[in-house]
Amino acid sequence: MKLTIMLVLLAIALLANPVTAADIQAVAPESVGLSSTRLERVSNLIRATVDEKKIAGAVVLIARRGKIAYFEPFGKADSDKPMQKDTMFRIASMSKPLVTVAVLQLYEEGRLLLSDPVAKYIPEFARPKVLEMLPEGSNPPFKLVPAKRDITIKDLLTHTAGLPYGFASDWYPKDPLYRQMHAFYQEAGISSGLYETEGTIGDMVKRLARLPLSRQPGEAFEYGMAADVQGYLVEVVSGMKLDDYMRERIFKPLKMNDTYFFIPESKQPRLSALWKTDWHGKLEIVADGARQEGDYVYSPSYQYKGPKTFFSGGVGIVSTAYDYYRFCQMLLNKGEMDGIRLLSRKTVELMTETNQIGKLNATALHDEGWKFGLGVAIQADRSHNVDSGDIGTFEWAGIFSTRFSVDPKEEKITIFLSQTHPFNHHFELWDKLLVLSSSSIAD
Repeated sequence: MKLTIMLVLLAIALLANPVTAADIQAVAPESVGLSSTRLERVSNLIRATVDEKKIAGAVVLIARRGKIAYFEPFGKADSDKPMQKDTMFRIASMSKPLVTVAVLQLYEEGRLLLSDPVAKYIPEFARPKVLEMLPEGSNPPFKLVPAKRDITIKDLLTHTAGLPYGFASDWYPKDPLYRQMHAFYQEAGISSGLYETEGTIGDMVKRLARLPLSRQPGEAFEYGMAADVQGYLVEVVSGMKLDDYMRERIFKPLKMNDTYFFIPESKQPRLSALWKTDWHGKLEIVADGARQEGDYVYSPSYQYKGPKTFFSGGVGIVSTAYDYYRFCQMLLNKGEMDGIRLLSRKTVELMTETNQIGKLNATALHDEGWKFGLGVAIQADRSHNVDSGDIGTFEWAGIFSTRFSVDPKEEKITIFLSQTHPFNHHFELWDKLLVLSSSSIAD
């Protein structure tokens, strides 16, 4: 009887004080076929990058065979705070795979089909028009033509819906089509999700739906606003607000105890500052600034100030390395974690193993050799990407220099979280990190 009471009290204590990132101890790397000596090269790489003041700090986590073998913080989270294992990060576009899982759960419940027109659930997307630019000097400079077909839910999940980000005009400054889309977005008050806009995600998606598409549905990989439409789709189909759905159906089952759209006050001191770098030794904290898409000016307080009504499905989530590891491990486990199943094996295969974009390339983050599943890029060819890992590796990233990679062949997860802007500075660092992660395999 006493033993039973003790076990009950222990269970209550564990529920009251859930395991957090700060509590996690890595296993001996050799126990999962990794080399401690070789993993030290990861530490040397990140320390050197911090010492050179290219980044202020980072957290790196490497897991294999379901166990964390390397979990280290480096540098500073803020001017007066060291980086910790449980530091919280604006994961930005690493929100997209999480929201993709939400859509796929509803798919598995028979509440939608991936082939369904989006307009079936969001009527404002009915009868879309497509923007076509006319020769230079034309007045007006464009015309609108009917879309050849409706946007489908699959188009949203594969970024083939013709819904780019407004700041694509920075990525392709000579392309008049993106400049025109950016102008439409500004006039309609369309936010990429990097700051809170007026109203809810539904309000903004309805405004977005009334604008023209940049491409014919299904004909181009156009990275951008599709995940925000997914977020509102989840609300419409489930009848729940997006943050409630994600918390109850994904974060709680996976014990992602430090993952939110808006951080509770008690945890706000753990959020890393956002740092701007020139990658040559000049670092400064990004202060709250103008809401301007063009050069990524961003209000870092967005995740804890303001009305907190705008839940961006594309970039709105804050998390930790440990929490995101649990999400990645669930995918690596084919939809299950700690005895709780979020998705079926077949649906995870659709998401992470199957090229869903045909001959198109996932060009937003990658060059040739990468395809796209549902919410994640999939490496299909090592001849173009010799540094990235095995064929079948899937990954994605966030604009503030957060990134993850899952290598199913080696049962290995690599997570790198920083808060560094501009995003493109970290590309070489990430490639080197992946090489060191892979070369630490010693079995």
